Amino acid sequence: MAENEHGAELLLEKIFYYMNCLVEEKEFSATIQTLTEMGKTLVNADRASFWFWDKRKGEHWTIVALDHARITVPEGRGIVGASITTGETILIADAGADPRFDSSVDRSSGYDTRSVLCMPVTDSRGQVIGAYQAINKLNEDGSVGVFTKEDEKRLALAAVYCGKTLESYLLLSENQTDLTTKLRNRKGFYEYYNKRVLPYLIAHPVSVAMGDIDFFDITNQIYGSAGGDEVLRSIADLMLYHVEIDDEVIRWENDRFVLLLSGKNAQQAKQEMDDLRKTIEETVFTHRGHEIHVTMSFGVCELDYEKSSDENLAHVETALQRAKEAGRNTVCIAEM
Repeated sequence: MAENEHGAELLLEKIFYYMNCLVEEKEFSATIQTLTEMGKTLVNADRASFWFWDKRKGEHWTIVALDHARITVPEGRGIVGASITTGETILIADAGADPRFDSSVDRSSGYDTRSVLCMPVTDSRGQVIGAYQAINKLNEDGSVGVFTKEDEKRLALAAVYCGKTLESYLLLSENQTDLTTKLRNRKGFYEYYNKRVLPYLIAHPVSVAMGDIDFFDITNQIYGSAGGDEVLRSIADLMLYHVEIDDEVIRWENDRFVLLLSGKNAQQAKQEMDDLRKTIEETVFTHRGHEIHVTMSFGVCELDYEKSSDENLAHVETALQRAKEAGRNTVCIAEM
């Protein structure tokens, strides 16, 4: 009995510690990081990760992966995919013997996954929006263990808080999202620029691209606003699949898009936008049985940390104008 009481006291101390950390935390990423660490501690796992179900891209990817870089897997794959798809908590003592286990991550990282506890994360309506996964249970003496139903109860505390935090973040994101394309809108751009781009820009190159659909007003006249919207959505999807996971695509206004390309200088950004331009030129868009062909013009420039976001955008907008004057369907680098 005394041993059980001691264990309960230790558990309460852990919960109290993390709750205190959360009181002081305001940022989404740091809050999710703390909650993921709390779940790992409560069940005494070697590793833990919190996953988001990206329905638009048909992927599951880690918002937080403790001791590992971001992991992305196709929708429905692996233990996480099974938990998200079925909405069930999965307890596995030997991952290698389970047909749902995807060993590709272990092969790429050299890690050896043994036991797994994976729990779906839901929003306030009960809809699954992600999953929390704990890997490799450790006993109190550090020896290899297996997750139990008691661990499942403990992990539920972190999973619930993760779900509420993610839902709040997604609701905030909706206010910064363009309704037609589901990309960030101009308001979302400025918050993303200040919170994500500027800190990264201190030590790494970041380029910005701005693109317009050539003669989009004619497309709207021929196929109507519904046809135009279909083209906008399709181009937004092409952009999202073309850029890398740490890049960002924004619908700036009307048929204008802005892309933030992390880790790329102006020449690299120009090459990437030229590849995207060719893809758009070769793509046949459809609306109500009609085939629609469009092209895009782009301006690119490498961001200058010493300049404001609007000053940087002014340079790339000038480059876009040069691309239009050069005959459209081309990419120009800003003259800094």
